[in-house]
Amino acid sequence: MKHCDYFDYWGHGTKVTVTTNTVASPTLFPLLQCKPGSASTVTVGCLANDFYPKSLTFQWTDASGSTLTSVQYPPTEKNNKYSGVSLLQVSKSDWDSRRSFNCSVTHSGGQTSVKLEKEVLLPPKLTLLAVPGGDAQALVCTIQDFLPNQLSVKWKKNANYVNGINWAPKLIGDVYSAVSVLKVENKDWDSEAVYTCEVVHQETSYTKKASKAPITMILNQPSPKEMFNNNQAKLKCIVRGQGTVSDFHITWEIDGQIVNDNITETDQSGISTMAVSLHKWQTVNKVRCSATRDNNTSVIQDLIVQKGDGSEPKVTVHILPEEDIGKANSAEVTLVCLVSSRLLQDYYIAWLEQKGQKGSTYTDGINFPPQKTQHGYSVTSIYTTTKEKWNQYKMFSCHAWPAGNRKPMKTREVSKAKSNSTEYFTPESKVSFALNCTDDAIEEDEYSSLWSTTSSFIFLFISSLLFNMIFSLVKMKRA
Repeated sequence: MKHCDYFDYWGHGTKVTVTTNTVASPTLFPLLQCKPGSASTVTVGCLANDFYPKSLTFQWTDASGSTLTSVQYPPTEKNNKYSGVSLLQVSKSDWDSRRSFNCSVTHSGGQTSVKLEKEVLLPPKLTLLAVPGGDAQALVCTIQDFLPNQLSVKWKKNANYVNGINWAPKLIGDVYSAVSVLKVENKDWDSEAVYTCEVVHQETSYTKKASKAPITMILNQPSPKEMFNNNQAKLKCIVRGQGTVSDFHITWEIDGQIVNDNITETDQSGISTMAVSLHKWQTVNKVRCSATRDNNTSVIQDLIVQKGDGSEPKVTVHILPEEDIGKANSAEVTLVCLVSSRLLQDYYIAWLEQKGQKGSTYTDGINFPPQKTQHGYSVTSIYTTTKEKWNQYKMFSCHAWPAGNRKPMKTREVSKAKSNSTEYFTPESKVSFALNCTDDAIEEDEYSSLWSTTSSFIFLFISSLLFNMIFSLVKMKRA
């Protein structure tokens, strides 16, 4: 009998390996595609590293625990330790919906597993502020709400790189934030050089720029005549700086929501206009206009609508002293509408000028912002006409509408006709008034006592001083 006959009879038997190596449990690593591309499937993998002995089994399950079919490659040996890989293909729709997949291995050293899911990518949000401090400016670049946490920050002065100070990203909640600071000497800042904070995150570059080159913005209250004539609030955002409004990216917001409708921009005048229906405007609390050019830090103006408590205002109309008007027909007659209230509130004030039947076209006066007084706040509107129109006994009406109020406007009328006046003081008093109130009488309060007969002389003296002051302000404003 030949020696191989024993193997034919008994078989080859069990392979036995004798070694001094001890059992080593595998370490698992997830394998993810950097850029899945446009394919309909995404390949994910599981790497088991540094295990011994060689025998190892992979198993894949989805979030529900169902077993998935995968491909397992034979282990490879290096330095008496083994490494193995298993790959799984999943549909792109499942991957994009952030479904998770679990890879587990069974080995004589024990069981272990690792979860694979799509990495959340959040681009950074940059803000750049210039903070003055003695002989230098600190340019603070704040980088917020990004994932993952790897990024790089560089600074430029014009086209040249300069060194700033970078702080490592910190986890705040579920996202990361970081800060970088560049110190700029005042002499360099005054040269109007452009400084750039450049952030690279996930191979995408984000920049913000800052410069001393002035960019100014004015956001005015809406025109009352537009409200009363056209039932809409029209706001103007006026941008001034190098270039025209077309060089800027202008954004409007109402109560924190970006608005894209009913916005017009005029290149030549540098004005962006937003129109809002009067019905909607009565519910608005805050309007914001922001302008950005070439990734520079935004210039922002907020308009807060002061709605008060809905209480009735005190409305009076006055005429400046006769000696300040002049005798010529072209001489100016200045009317002053005073709106008083106990609480801070915005008032939209417009004027009507008519003879006989009431006119239908309102006109804006010169409206001043609310001023603090001893008993509350007052708003002043000034309207100018000619002495010729005044002598024609035309009726001039001041219409005041409290912000956010749906009630009818408060109206006061004035004319030269004594017969239409509820109060009239002769020229000998050095101040002439002609008042005609057409709406409901206002409840007596601390202001109405000023109009009583017992204090008329004191009131006339105080009024004369007040009106002369207002008239001087008007002259200064026109100059």
